[in-house]
Amino acid sequence: MSKFEYDESLQLKILTEDQVKEMHETALHVLENLGIIFAYDEALDILEKAGCTVDRETQKVKFPRDLVEKCIKSAPASFDLYDREGNFYCTFGDGKTRFNPGSSASNVLESDGETVRLSGVKDLKLLTKVAQSLPHIDFVSSSIVCEEAPGELGSQYLYYTEMQNSTKPIIGGSTDVEGVPRTFKLLKAVLGSEENVRKKPYTIFDICVTSPLKWSHIGARNIVDCVKMDIPIELISAQIAGATGPITLAGCILEHTVELLAGLVLIQVIKPGHPVVYGGAPCIFNMKTMYTPMEAMECSMVTAGYAQMGKYYGLPTHTYAVMSDSKYIDYQAGSESARSGLMAMLAGIDNVSGAGGLNVIAEMSIEKIVIDNDYIGTLKHLEKGIRFDEEALAADLMLKVGSGGNFLNQKHTLKNYKKEQNYSNITMNYEERATWNKEGSWSVSDKARAYVENIASQDICPLGEERTKALNEAFVEVCLEAGLTKETAEDLMKKYNEA
Repeated sequence: MSKFEYDESLQLKILTEDQVKEMHETALHVLENLGIIFAYDEALDILEKAGCTVDRETQKVKFPRDLVEKCIKSAPASFDLYDREGNFYCTFGDGKTRFNPGSSASNVLESDGETVRLSGVKDLKLLTKVAQSLPHIDFVSSSIVCEEAPGELGSQYLYYTEMQNSTKPIIGGSTDVEGVPRTFKLLKAVLGSEENVRKKPYTIFDICVTSPLKWSHIGARNIVDCVKMDIPIELISAQIAGATGPITLAGCILEHTVELLAGLVLIQVIKPGHPVVYGGAPCIFNMKTMYTPMEAMECSMVTAGYAQMGKYYGLPTHTYAVMSDSKYIDYQAGSESARSGLMAMLAGIDNVSGAGGLNVIAEMSIEKIVIDNDYIGTLKHLEKGIRFDEEALAADLMLKVGSGGNFLNQKHTLKNYKKEQNYSNITMNYEERATWNKEGSWSVSDKARAYVENIASQDICPLGEERTKALNEAFVEVCLEAGLTKETAEDLMKKYNEA
């Protein structure tokens, strides 16, 4: 992917070429004249050595234009990801849109579609197994904040659970200062060596800026640690338009650009070429309800705008979509999930987080992930485009069948129908009513619920005795480092096994 070139590919463009360039120039002006806070001394040392102007008292860093553009050029357009077994999984940034469940939900909507409760390790275990089984969910993620997990442990209990129930790459992160080195130990236990962790990346670390214009101590430290440990980074700005960001959408895109470029510079001056994803989770502040929707149309518009900036910089991109601010799996949930997912794919987003998410992603529905998987399958079918060759045009076949003929009995139909139509559906209803009634009149939610119940009884992809033992030992070590007791670690492992 080229750098500093307006992407002429077929995609949703909400900014003109001139606006993209003006946005870039304005972001450089802000970085050079206002700067951004980095609340971590080592980050300040690194940036000052690289040529930035650093005010130690305010922790504010100002960035010379040439350095910013040099760092944009050194950031790769794509990078390879591997699965839990060390096999090549995909090239992230290859032009395909991939999907994973939402992240960090504190609550779960139960299968009855009505009851909301605190999330637990049982939910994360099941959710990860379901995500592993679904063909259109590409990655698993730290979807649920297990109530059993002590605060001192950060997100390591989530990694511990996910690695035992899926082979797919993990979109994760950390909520604590020591999160990266502790997660590294868990990764090493599962992948077998430090070299495998470094050479065959199996996770991408989400790291969020604190809007407006501040990289916190935790965020900046996580960036430095990820680069040192060769873990790809997904930078995320989660600004709220009208609260932590300007009320104007153009202003939000500008702030997003400034925040992420500052983080990108820190990454690239430590190690040029380190993988970085240009991500975001835009919200708005609804002045009528005092609520912060993530799936209002304005959020998708901001996503489309910053996606253009990411493409201009030649970087892989990320956003949150295929989720809803609704509290139920209802019309609002379906329309918001569909619209945001389609817009994200048309904008050329490389990684979309959010499947299964409800209520500003504070809640997860495992059944919704199954339903979302079906919708994502239609998006991937659209992404393939229309095959255009001699066989697909079927001119000779039309001459053969002629006016008033029938294509059902042609070998061409039998040969091509699975190529041309999407048959990966699990829950959607595409039967006529009499057949639907005869088969039980199942709703979409009924089918999703049955699918989840079936997966719950299966052992999807066991880690194996030897690696499970190594992971358990590493988990105990991580717990002790976090200030917990061995008894607490053993109790957490017991709760996982009983889930």
